[in-house]
Amino acid sequence: MKRYRLTVVLAFLCLCLTASAQRFFNLTYDETSIDSILPRFTYSIPLGENFRDSVYSSSILYPEFVDMTALDVQHYRELSSDSLSALPPVTQQIVMDRGRGMLNIHFCPLVYRDGKYQFLVSFMLRVDAKEANRTARRAARRAPGAGGSRYAAHSVLASGRWVKIRVPSSGVYEVSEALAKKAGFTDLSKVKVYGYGGNLQNERLDGNELRTLDDLKEVATCTVNGHRLFYANGPVTWSTNTATRRTRNPYSDYGYYFLTSNDAAPLTVDSTAFLSSFYPSTNDYHSLYEVDGFSWYNGGRNLFDTEAIANGQTKRVVLTNSSHSSSGKLSVNLTAGNRTEAQVMVNDSVLGMLSIYLGEYDKGNERSATYALNNLHTTDTVKIKVVSGGPARLDYVQMAWQRPQPAPNLKGSFPTPEYVYAITNQDHHADPEADMVMIIPTSQKLMAQARQLAAFHEKRDSMRVNIVPADELYNEFSSGTPDANAYRRYLKMLYDRAGSGGRAPRYLLLFGDCVWDNRLRTGDCSSLNADDLLLCYESENSFNTVECYVDDGFYGLLDDGEGANPQSADMLDLAVGRFPVRTEDEARILVDKTIGYAENKNAGAWQNVLMFMGDDGNNNMHMKDVDEAADDIAALYPAYQIKKVMWDAYTQEASSTGRTYPDVSRIIKQQQRNGALIMDYAGHGRPDQISHESVLRLADFKEFTNKNLPLWITASCDIMPFDGVEENIGEAAMLNKAGGAVAFFGTTRTVWANYNEVINRAFLRLVLGKDGGKPITMGEAQRRAKNLMITTGQDLTTNKLQYSLLGDPAIALNQPQMKIVVDSINGQAVGSTPIMLKAASVARVSGHIENAARFDGTATAVVLDSKELVTCKENPSAEADDPFKFYTRSKVIYSGSDSVVAGRFNLRFAVPVDLNYSSETCEMNFYAVNNDHTLTAHGYTDNFVLGGSAALTDTVGPKIFCYLNTPDFVSGDRVNTTPYFVAQIADDDGINATGNGVGHDMQLIVDGKASLTYTLNDNFTYDFGSYTSGSVGFTLPMLEPGPHKLMFRAWDTMNNPSTVQLDFNVVKGLKPTIYNVSATRNPASTSTTFIINHSFSGSNVDIILDIYDLNGRLLWTHSENTPTISGSCSVEWNLVQNNGYRVPTGVYLYRARVSCDGSGMASKARKLVVVRNN
Repeated sequence: MKRYRLTVVLAFLCLCLTASAQRFFNLTYDETSIDSILPRFTYSIPLGENFRDSVYSSSILYPEFVDMTALDVQHYRELSSDSLSALPPVTQQIVMDRGRGMLNIHFCPLVYRDGKYQFLVSFMLRVDAKEANRTARRAARRAPGAGGSRYAAHSVLASGRWVKIRVPSSGVYEVSEALAKKAGFTDLSKVKVYGYGGNLQNERLDGNELRTLDDLKEVATCTVNGHRLFYANGPVTWSTNTATRRTRNPYSDYGYYFLTSNDAAPLTVDSTAFLSSFYPSTNDYHSLYEVDGFSWYNGGRNLFDTEAIANGQTKRVVLTNSSHSSSGKLSVNLTAGNRTEAQVMVNDSVLGMLSIYLGEYDKGNERSATYALNNLHTTDTVKIKVVSGGPARLDYVQMAWQRPQPAPNLKGSFPTPEYVYAITNQDHHADPEADMVMIIPTSQKLMAQARQLAAFHEKRDSMRVNIVPADELYNEFSSGTPDANAYRRYLKMLYDRAGSGGRAPRYLLLFGDCVWDNRLRTGDCSSLNADDLLLCYESENSFNTVECYVDDGFYGLLDDGEGANPQSADMLDLAVGRFPVRTEDEARILVDKTIGYAENKNAGAWQNVLMFMGDDGNNNMHMKDVDEAADDIAALYPAYQIKKVMWDAYTQEASSTGRTYPDVSRIIKQQQRNGALIMDYAGHGRPDQISHESVLRLADFKEFTNKNLPLWITASCDIMPFDGVEENIGEAAMLNKAGGAVAFFGTTRTVWANYNEVINRAFLRLVLGKDGGKPITMGEAQRRAKNLMITTGQDLTTNKLQYSLLGDPAIALNQPQMKIVVDSINGQAVGSTPIMLKAASVARVSGHIENAARFDGTATAVVLDSKELVTCKENPSAEADDPFKFYTRSKVIYSGSDSVVAGRFNLRFAVPVDLNYSSETCEMNFYAVNNDHTLTAHGYTDNFVLGGSAALTDTVGPKIFCYLNTPDFVSGDRVNTTPYFVAQIADDDGINATGNGVGHDMQLIVDGKASLTYTLNDNFTYDFGSYTSGSVGFTLPMLEPGPHKLMFRAWDTMNNPSTVQLDFNVVKGLKPTIYNVSATRNPASTSTTFIINHSFSGSNVDIILDIYDLNGRLLWTHSENTPTISGSCSVEWNLVQNNGYRVPTGVYLYRARVSCDGSGMASKARKLVVVRNN
């Protein structure tokens, strides 16, 4: 597969009617050179409002060339076997972005001229626009201009009684007296039929079809011998009479219609007109054998036969020739999961062989053949015999007959449609304009949570939000037949009605889970309830892990003509996200996480951290890609603290279970606990683990207990196939009630690393960016990033379609809104000359927040030493020719907080002796949040260096006070199996938390074992406003019952150590002690929060909170398992009982119970007064 490096130019020109534009370009060596990818030049021109009135042509004029080097020629031949022309062929296409046209021009600037390989380095690009012919102009103006008039103002379903019916296949059906009676109608003569059945709708948006199929139209019926007949469309059709491949609706096995009745006469036709209205149809020219129920790969829209054909076995299919045709075209579609050969026969005549081969990423494959047959019989038996390989399975066998089947005898008997249910009146055609649409499953179990999130957006973001159940969209936009196109057609209606000046939808939240087998026919899916799921758009390819995809972005392709080419032309017009939830409890988790994140209750310096993680292997490709992305973001957004974790920079360990990177796992888990704005990973992956070395596993994401929620980005294979039935990392991170992620941008299938790199970088740039001074939302960042892949030509494949966003697309990262400026360091104004800070000295930093004279709160500073060049270790799994090298700031000199008063702050820190002593500049990153968490700010300075040395006078190590779980601990006391270690450290000269010098780490050693030795530098935090005291906390891993000992060592900035030892006795099942339980609002009128303080800090504890009335009746209960680092936890209550009713005014009892590791329950109760709770 060829890979291209992009030279991108966006031209702000408007071309329409007869005009031309030209521009000269000079390409640099970096823009044309060949290394691991081919260069590509891309030029984009926004077009005017009437761009459809013109046709466009592009040409290269005045070209100049330079010869390729021998190495460039070698690289080209390694990457491509194509012959080069004397002038690059120019490719152009018009793409649409929210109704605006754009002309994209691209080419590869490599040529072969006069016997030489050359680069095109200088040229003029000319673009001409000429007036289209009159017919084309008229058609163009009709297409988009009347979009809003395509749709009925109201749905026919808005009034009257409506009953849904369904049919399994196309044909004539009878509306019988029994059916009418079951539907609740007393007069059959007044019953009407509405709808258009189950054919798959055109996935390319066509204006005429949208108008024709809008809402529900009455179907003409015909009465013959007292029988009411109508023609119904089932889920299978053919495009032409001679089509060799059927079109199946992958969302439904039935076609749906509606019955209603009123005083107006039904639409009727005579028998002649009735018959001619459908006969002969394409269905009458075809016979089909197809039994769906098996898949080779859990993805894609196609299913295969339930019966396997083993090697040596024969599958027989009998086709009945009711048309009495003498000839026809037989199509056989056979599939297999390995290399297979099968013989195809009709009766005893051999027609040929089907050979099935599998490529590298195929889980199965298909081979199709069409045979022209003559001398057909009344019945013919098709035989498929597997002669090697196998087992094989049929996709389908079909015959396209020379003649149609005989017309139905309208005087005969016909089947009756199946009664489904009566529907309530609805009218989504009258829905108002909306900024955001939420689609929920048919069961409406998730409605309450959807309404809560909608109310939040309406209040906070002034959005208009429409919540629509899936079945109601089917009713009005796909004749009641489940069809993913119904979701899109509803959005298209809102989009068209808004036009250029209205309020078009910007966000779609798919508020429900889905499964790739939309019809629920396979064994893994057959037990699921369709009413609890949404549909998902699956690719035609159902075999290949690279080419198969599920794409929620399909619903966002809303311009006319879009839907058929999402790989290279169709661009997203709204931002899409998904909540992969099936139950109300799961929905509540995501709604609470989303609202809590948006309200930014946990605002803190963790939101100024971006962690970039690179896997080893593939000749350092992943580490290189993520390193370049990190440096790119650091240059664009320098105020953020960038952390890099490259696998091969750490020592790899090998065991019988495989290779691991324990230090990498520890560092990432620690950052996850602390929180980060973004966790960005590039490398290998699968649904249950990150990287071959299992740096993180599915269980980790399920068990994370971080309140500070990051956005996770994974440029990696198969991390979140949310349309599957197996658990995966992406969904686990989202559905983790105690932590995980606020959103997850990752892949559902296998992806290419080179394409991952470009979309990862584009998404990062956008999601950290602003538009009009406001942060770009996560959904909008995804939309723009994917569109950029098309407009720049960087990815014209399915790769970008493999990326999806789990989470609310309408929320943005909690980016700091304001800017911090450092005014002085040690009294010297920060300017162009770097300020020297000496080792063993105390630094004083002053600064302010721009335009924030009333900003009172907390500022946090992180001081980083100079950049270091890290040379990786070339571990066994590195698969690299040379060790990867990268620059990073890994040494933290100081991390602490102080007050901000009236927008100004001052802080001090001790400069340790352990420094790089480099002449390169160092860096300070600042983050500030005001007291009520409504304003945040960040900034940085790199205008200082660390070096030199002040006088060293101190020879005494720091003071250390250590305990386990509580300050009352005495050496030798009993503790639980996972005690929480705390060390309080103080030193007048400052504390060394960097560990820069060899052996100068804060180190905890349990039982003298290397396997139980922990470096705790990253766990240390300074006391507020101090650089001379602080504390470190760490939860010990589960220990065996019995006596243990620990030793802890810390250093001051002068490199003087101190050591403390403790003895302790581990007791399994030790009961915790509850110190206190209280309510924040007592009396409470709308809500209150219960605070529970206990003795097991840092351990996972089981907490149960019960509310009783004074008669002892249990009104409300809450339980959770959660870690409590500070020895306290909180439980919010909205004063609503388990039965959904609010508790009345009165006095109640609340009781907290706490246990750990199977211990007995500690219990404490208090009274709560509730007033005015109405």
